[in-house]
Amino acid sequence: PRDHSFNMNDASASSSPPPSTAAPQAPPTTTQFKRKTAAKDCLAGACAGCVSKTVVAPIERVKLLMQLQFSLDKKSSDGNNGRMSAPVATSSGGVSSLKAVSSDAVSVGTRLNAWEVAQRVYREQGVLAFWRGNTPNVMTQAGTAAMNFLLMDAYKSAISPLLLWSLSLPSDRSPEKRKKRRALVSSFLSGGLAGGTVLTVLYPLVFARTRLAMDVGRGTIDAPRKYPGGMRDVFKSIWKADGWRGFYQGYGIALAGVVVYRALHLGGYDAVKTEILHRRGHRVTPDNFRIQTSSDASKQLTSDLTMGERFLAAQFVSITAGTACYPIDSVRRRLMMQAGLPKEDRLYKNSFDCFRKVSSVEGIRGFYLGIGPNLIRSFGAALLLVSYDVFKVML
Repeated sequence: PRDHSFNMNDASASSSPPPSTAAPQAPPTTTQFKRKTAAKDCLAGACAGCVSKTVVAPIERVKLLMQLQFSLDKKSSDGNNGRMSAPVATSSGGVSSLKAVSSDAVSVGTRLNAWEVAQRVYREQGVLAFWRGNTPNVMTQAGTAAMNFLLMDAYKSAISPLLLWSLSLPSDRSPEKRKKRRALVSSFLSGGLAGGTVLTVLYPLVFARTRLAMDVGRGTIDAPRKYPGGMRDVFKSIWKADGWRGFYQGYGIALAGVVVYRALHLGGYDAVKTEILHRRGHRVTPDNFRIQTSSDASKQLTSDLTMGERFLAAQFVSITAGTACYPIDSVRRRLMMQAGLPKEDRLYKNSFDCFRKVSSVEGIRGFYLGIGPNLIRSFGAALLLVSYDVFKVML
């Protein structure tokens, strides 16, 4: 006869699930790893850009007001009643004729220093006015920082095979010097190409930031703001007057400038860090050179430097790049201020005409108005580079 007795052990054994036979989870593929790394780079760059730009926003607005003080109306140049008044609005959405404004201002010869500009902004517009235009500035810098660093690594990866192939060509230099030279070339080329790629996408935001920073109205009946609605009013007025081309005034000279600046700024920072490690005896091997195009290698190289060394390297690069490219920045912003004006009222026909007229009327000093605050602002640029390194290691 069958044994119908109930065995608890048998029941529990039969009800328990069979042992897992699933294969261990496969490691992430190279594509998944690259996407994850790219996302971290993008987030680190965006965070670093927002922090640095917000910190130095007051200095940057003072710099812009000094740099473009002759693009305001006559009262802002001759100090009439001690007031930095707003640009005179026209039906086309621009400012008063720059031909009369610039010639009158230069003939008077009055140039406001940084302290005078800061005092007037505080007295007439209030503390928060120092951050006027910071919203498009943060949006621009977050996008620029994220995309620049992200694209820089991508361009490094694209350039690396060509540079590695060049190592096989005959040369009188030692292999060590040739590898070091190729690493520097990779840094500078990738930095310049990344900057040039991003500029076209974000240039309208840079334009809006400049116009908002130059809106010096107090928001009262006697001194109304030109763009009380912020970026919306800027885009609306310029689109009505010039269409989409109005947002790209000064784009040509800006493209040349950003390629040079980013090559010096991003590529220079990478190059200085590499040089410091090289002088310490860090040996650049072919494998190491190939790895340097990835973010992991950047973390490794960065971790070998102290915070003080990274900041000093970034400060040196920021000051050098900012000073070298400052005349280009002055020209493009003067061209931005012409957007919305009828062609017959514009002072400059193009960037070359602007260089010629500023040089003949104002001299070399005209290209460097506001250079003092800009050098102080380089602290923020250095903070951006160091913050990016820190955020990338944290993420």
